[in-house]
Amino acid sequence: MPPKLPEGKYCELPQQGVKLYYEIQGPLRRDFQGEKEEVLFLLMGSVADLRKTTDQQFVNAGLGMFKVFTFDHRNTGRSSIKDEPCSMEDYADDAAALLEAVMPQRLPVCVMGVSFGAMVAQHMALRHPKLIKRLVLCCGPSGGDGGMSYPIHEWYSPGVSMEDRVTRRIFQANRSRDAAWKQRCKSEWEMVYTLLMRDEKVGLDEPLRAEGIHRQLEARKQHDVWARLPELQIETLVCGSPEDNITPVELLEKLAARIGCEKKLDFEGGHAFAAADAKCLPFINDWLRRPSVSAETSNGHSVLWKVIGGADKGGIIVRSGPGLTDELAKERLTTGALVEEVESRGDRIRYRLQQGTGPREGWVTVRLAGGKELLSRA
Repeated sequence: MPPKLPEGKYCELPQQGVKLYYEIQGPLRRDFQGEKEEVLFLLMGSVADLRKTTDQQFVNAGLGMFKVFTFDHRNTGRSSIKDEPCSMEDYADDAAALLEAVMPQRLPVCVMGVSFGAMVAQHMALRHPKLIKRLVLCCGPSGGDGGMSYPIHEWYSPGVSMEDRVTRRIFQANRSRDAAWKQRCKSEWEMVYTLLMRDEKVGLDEPLRAEGIHRQLEARKQHDVWARLPELQIETLVCGSPEDNITPVELLEKLAARIGCEKKLDFEGGHAFAAADAKCLPFINDWLRRPSVSAETSNGHSVLWKVIGGADKGGIIVRSGPGLTDELAKERLTTGALVEEVESRGDRIRYRLQQGTGPREGWVTVRLAGGKELLSRA
């Protein structure tokens, strides 16, 4: 029998003027207790409410590996509802203040954002980077020139019934679902529809519920960190599903390239892949726990790398910046070259050439998304 999960609590954040409801659950496996226990600060999606079964599924997916710390954003769930304008920066500051208030002794922690939560996490990472050890962004785009997710605020427009909203969500969240699927998989359709309808009614009659949803979705519409993403210094992983039609993987490709970080965009299950694909959280767990690519060794000396990839192509690609869309150097860094690491962003490093031929400095990839290494420690 797993231990009884703790009751949720409230945290007053006077500077933000809100009271946030939060929960800390797990881990449920003994081998992740003590020094091996990892806190995962989970930022939930639009209109999420920890009383909803579909939202708790994201928490449950990580309980075997993490101590999951999550909460209801302002204006939703059991947190404060304020019928006044708020911004994505407000949501990011709420998350940061909650983390500092509840877990000051565990900072920095790993942060994972899902959908709207991934958008909030991007703002948080740019505004409060010292709180975050590593960052996982699931199905949340950059906004601006990087593109924006489906306008789900339209589902809450006047005249859209609850039944219509749930139906739209089911089809939009997974592009493999269509009218033929509904007929072919009637039992699955009925199960999903019934579950979402039940969740849609949670808190429906509470004061200011509709106003709170409106305020959150208005903030979501303004999400845009595209211009600032190159400033991000935190090791980041971008995740997605090719079946997702709310945040298509094309937007996540742009996000990962702009950050210059790793990506894994082949999970199953559409927009809810982080809960639906049993392979997702174990993959994220392994990524979060692997050794960091560090700019210095423990004794403070510079790290030297030897180029081991690109032998069949005359070396490896060099770019002017950390992003995978930054300007390409005219020549490659030759296989066998020795370089000194100057700085790093995830699996990308800025180097200074020590031996061999190629550009005297630039940005290169240490290992590819599939795990193949292009450089090794010298």
